Amino acid sequence: LVAGKSQTELHETLQRKASESMHRHGELVNGLVYGILTVPAEGNTYLRHLNIVSRDGFAHAISRLKLLATAHRFARVRPEVRSQLFWLLSELVKVSAHGMDQVVLALTRQVRSGDVTQGNVKLCWFMVRFARANYAWLSTFPVLVATTVYMLGRLALDHSRIPDLRAAECELAAQLLRERFHECCMIGRDLVRMLQDVARIPEFHDLWQDILQRPQSLSPLFAGIEQLLRTPTPPMFLANRITYEMETRLRFILENLPATSYSRNLMWFVQRYLSTPESESLFSDLIRYIIGVFHPSNAVLASNVVPRYVFLGGLLRFIRSPVVAANAKLALFYDWLFYDPKSDTIMNIEPGVLIIAQSVDKYTFMTALFIEFLAYESDAYSPELVPAIRGSIGLAMQDAVEKGVIPSIMPIYEHLRIEVDIQQNLAAETRTLDPVSRMFQEEFSISDIELASEGPTDAENTNGISDTTEEGGAPEDAALVASAEPLPEISVEQALEDTSLWLFGSTLQTFVDSVAAAEPDVKQIGRSVKEIVDMFAQSEASISAITRVLASIFSDSLDMEDAETNAELAATGESSDGLEHDLLHYILTAAADYAHTTNITNSTQRVLQLLVQLTEAKVDVGFRWLLHSVVNAGKPVQYARYVDQYAEGTLQAVLVRDLGVLQGQFPGLFYAAVAEL
Repeated sequence: LVAGKSQTELHETLQRKASESMHRHGELVNGLVYGILTVPAEGNTYLRHLNIVSRDGFAHAISRLKLLATAHRFARVRPEVRSQLFWLLSELVKVSAHGMDQVVLALTRQVRSGDVTQGNVKLCWFMVRFARANYAWLSTFPVLVATTVYMLGRLALDHSRIPDLRAAECELAAQLLRERFHECCMIGRDLVRMLQDVARIPEFHDLWQDILQRPQSLSPLFAGIEQLLRTPTPPMFLANRITYEMETRLRFILENLPATSYSRNLMWFVQRYLSTPESESLFSDLIRYIIGVFHPSNAVLASNVVPRYVFLGGLLRFIRSPVVAANAKLALFYDWLFYDPKSDTIMNIEPGVLIIAQSVDKYTFMTALFIEFLAYESDAYSPELVPAIRGSIGLAMQDAVEKGVIPSIMPIYEHLRIEVDIQQNLAAETRTLDPVSRMFQEEFSISDIELASEGPTDAENTNGISDTTEEGGAPEDAALVASAEPLPEISVEQALEDTSLWLFGSTLQTFVDSVAAAEPDVKQIGRSVKEIVDMFAQSEASISAITRVLASIFSDSLDMEDAETNAELAATGESSDGLEHDLLHYILTAAADYAHTTNITNSTQRVLQLLVQLTEAKVDVGFRWLLHSVVNAGKPVQYARYVDQYAEGTLQAVLVRDLGVLQGQFPGLFYAAVAEL
């Protein structure tokens, strides 16, 4: 068509062919777009021809680009084609082609969360550079601005090991949030969930503080964080973090497979998309999609197709990390915390209601775990909004009963396998539906259910991670810090006012006061201690401040700590006493969650340093940590890491002291420990 013709003849030929019919026009546009994408050297030439041929303001060309951007197999597109695609998009932006925002919106879904492969990282760079180069154009599309912010915020979690990319993502997202905050507010409550996860990244830290303390500095129309939390997130934002391919496969399971045979497809889905450590961040995005986007039709609900709550229960069993488990539970019950029947839909809380109600017979621990989580979050998520959150949880449960999701909540309260203390706490005032909205107004905690109950225990861990090296000793990277930082002169009162432990600016004092007000026993105090250690490990709270607080709790509870019967000793078979836990059991259980793997993380370092400082504060951690390490892990590697925190001169003395106590009380365990050490 173009061979051997001059420029003038070529233009005339193209215009004549394009004018013959819309079908011929479409064929020419298809060919030119294909040439631009696959022959980079001729890209400029083909683009000039496209300008000549187009009769519809590039509408057909953009429809072809959108088809490519929404392709299920976009991940297989070659890198050079992707590069040309973004070049063509930039050129079409320059001529203000209509519909370009829809193509870019589709491309944001192709950037996979939890994927740090080379192809996906390059696609992230393409998106960031395109948005930066066309910032003025991007700012004219409110939905695209909000989607870009949500995408970049979620991706920043995955790119901690790619500092340049993370910095570029965070800088662009923070700029859009500051300059276009009113548009970003349309994201709703999941904007807060996203910002919570990245609040400690420097680019977001000041912005987060402004949202909490100076809301009108961002927008005169922004009244505060409660305004965001009261706004349900539109489905388009929740769907954005799931690729088109993932969505198709998820919908196939949830729309076609019966509950008796979906597990094989779920296993395949997990192996394909959730098999790497980096992909764990995708769990919460998948849960939010299933809850907020996929609402089955009445025909599906009436069939034997796998219900959403069953699928979610199966998905939760693949989670191994305590942090990921906490994020997944928040994703599952997030809409409960701010539920309003006038603005929220019952379909967003239906999976949570059913997973609590239907698990009570066969998986009682899951029902108890979720009730405990709701009770904790109602008080801890935002201390300033506690009454509102409690009321919203009650409204959610009441709405679920009134609309027939479950016939009654009473079977949960009265079930024989629910512990008596839980029944008493949940049904203390009355057994009618009315007090449901008040069920979490009293402090309570439930049986010590470990996050390990959601997956294999340390001894059964299927990740293939061993606690020792081939030689049987501690891993090479187990030596974390030569010695702990010295304890500065800080009072318990000062430590309790350390605000860095809480995302919403409260202090540990609030938490301690709530425990003290309930006149707790050793079990209640112990669980509170475990929660403090868990929060500390994942925060930037001062190690010295937490040490002072825990040491104070121990000193005030000496009679409780002196209890020598506990679950660890009973597990050895060498004690016939009761199973009452002492306080150290709880802190060591929390520490073991972070110390059982060979992957040394910041949380592991912080917890081991905390154990050392507790020892220096005259809380006798050493022998108990040795015993816990041998009994629960089978090998004293956890204890060896703890000893590594001491200065070299005191190492032998620490070993002799603790091994001597172990030999005197439990000779069998002593020889097992010596063999491993």
